[in-house]
Amino acid sequence: MTNHPATSQPRVPGSGERGIALAMALFAMVIATILITAVFSVARGEQRMGNNQIGATQAREAAEIGLSAIMIAWSPSTYNTMAIGATVTIVQTTVGGVAGYSGSVRRLSPTTFLVVAQGTSNVAGQVVTRRQLARIVRLNQPDIAMNAAVTTRVGLTVSGSSQVSGRDTVPLAWGGGTCPPPGPDKAGIRDSAGAVTTSGACSGASCIHGSPPILTDPSIMTSSFTQFGDLSFSELAAMADKSISGTITGIAPTTNPGPPASCRTGDLTNWGDPLNPSGTCGSYFPIVYAPGDVRLSGGWGQGILLVAGDLDVAGGVEFYGPVIVQGHIRSTGTGGHILGGLMARNADFEVNLLSGNSVVSFSSCAITRALQGTSRTKALDERSWAQAY
Repeated sequence: MTNHPATSQPRVPGSGERGIALAMALFAMVIATILITAVFSVARGEQRMGNNQIGATQAREAAEIGLSAIMIAWSPSTYNTMAIGATVTIVQTTVGGVAGYSGSVRRLSPTTFLVVAQGTSNVAGQVVTRRQLARIVRLNQPDIAMNAAVTTRVGLTVSGSSQVSGRDTVPLAWGGGTCPPPGPDKAGIRDSAGAVTTSGACSGASCIHGSPPILTDPSIMTSSFTQFGDLSFSELAAMADKSISGTITGIAPTTNPGPPASCRTGDLTNWGDPLNPSGTCGSYFPIVYAPGDVRLSGGWGQGILLVAGDLDVAGGVEFYGPVIVQGHIRSTGTGGHILGGLMARNADFEVNLLSGNSVVSFSSCAITRALQGTSRTKALDERSWAQAY
């Protein structure tokens, strides 16, 4: 029996390497896919975080704009007359097309308010990010020391049937809780040297009333007419709602018919409506400023009247609130009726004159309402701002 040697299969060169190469290629492709997927996932996450950061920044900046806008556009007739605890809502306002703000104003005390602004960032009309800021503000109210019906520095002549009274008076139309009870009587006339001359029906100072009727006060200085607490005369003038000159006639409230009716505050001769405090213009107290001499004839109004020159009054003008004149005042004929207080600095050293049937009556309520009605806001010096969320 013949034995044949076993026949072996010939080995194909490189066949094993090709199998290993295929496996390695597949493995590399899987790794590459994983890496690419991870890169895209990280990129999407970074993009999402970046968009969120942009949205948060836009929302925060919109809220900051909202806080500033509310204070700049502060409406004394709306906010300063709010009851303590009351809240007014600020409607949504668009900023830059992709953001906006809304907010509210809440009265915390007679002089402090909480202003809240919520900023939003929008994509395709949908809110994606919100930020809310809050600030406590206070009324920056001038400290006008009306300690008499009339305060002068050089002297005053009172004649005819004029009347000057330091008795605290509540306007007839302002009853029913608008004013507190009258306070102590003030001096009728407060002058730096007591230089008061009377004649006619006012001879012997019979038409001057108060406690005392005439007070000599050497402490009255130029600054008494130019500095009022934190605010100067020029700063008050810069806050004026109206600037007047020449002759102004027929001062009277005007309204837009609506509905609802609204006070037409843009009219030069609309100075509010003291004769109807519950009416459309009853809560409007403008600051009226005359940079030079001015003459008023006829009508009625309220607020703060500032005159850098001389003031000439006739025609029975009625004004409720403080009147501050840097020059001298002349009220003749059917003269002015001022309910609140008058300060005349006499910068040109001319004697003031009240004649005819001019009337000046002290009214703490008229002064207080005018100061509150014209005051703007100021952020507290410390810890006035906070991020709510």
